[in-house]
Amino acid sequence: MEFNFLTIIDLVVTGLIFYKFVMLIRGTRAIQLLKGVLFLFFISFISQQLGFQIFNYLLEQIRTIVLIAIPVIFQPELRRALEKIGRDYLTRHDKVETNIDQIVAAIIRLSESQTGALIVLKRHTGIKEIIDTGLEVDAILSAELLINIFTPKTPLHDGAVIVEKNRIIAANCLLPLTEKRGLSSSLGTRHRAALGISEESDALALVVSEETGTISLANHGKFKYNLDEFSLKEELFKRFEHQE
Repeated sequence: MEFNFLTIIDLVVTGLIFYKFVMLIRGTRAIQLLKGVLFLFFISFISQQLGFQIFNYLLEQIRTIVLIAIPVIFQPELRRALEKIGRDYLTRHDKVETNIDQIVAAIIRLSESQTGALIVLKRHTGIKEIIDTGLEVDAILSAELLINIFTPKTPLHDGAVIVEKNRIIAANCLLPLTEKRGLSSSLGTRHRAALGISEESDALALVVSEETGTISLANHGKFKYNLDEFSLKEELFKRFEHQE
């Protein structure tokens, strides 16, 4: 290979794309697959250099099977990766507004009474398939209505509430659970669901623990724990005002 300035640019671009791809699948099952595929190509390269014809043929058949199987086995991870690319690089980031004061007021009162709650704040990514799993509400956002929805033993207290802009869109919605490994065993279904929706979209997910009353915020597959009124308002203001 003849090295010139264009070759260097080619190598840099390839390296950046590979790095971004690894970052997208980090922490998922796909990272183990990537290691296996790289090892397979390494063995194939060595085999070709040594001139092993039968072994090379066998490796070619295995590579074909792997390339066909990858989209089927890792469909959820590939879908999440493509959605992340779409919202991070291709989505027009119009400002999304919501009534932060009403949300914070509801969360704090739910926390004080140790009432379990899960609230999803929709931003740019469409989550209609999640909304369709619950019951349509389509009401003006208010702290009182949120508190009433999560009152124990009421019809809508289970599941998640979806908030879009200044409206409560739906309640009792089912969220995808995270497949991330190594999570603390103390995290319950609400926390795993909050992490799951934040991995598959740019939505924010707020959780109030019914055991401790602690407040958590899930964003892009990561948690902010033990938030108080000030820190919660600061986090929400930062995410919505600056659209991070």
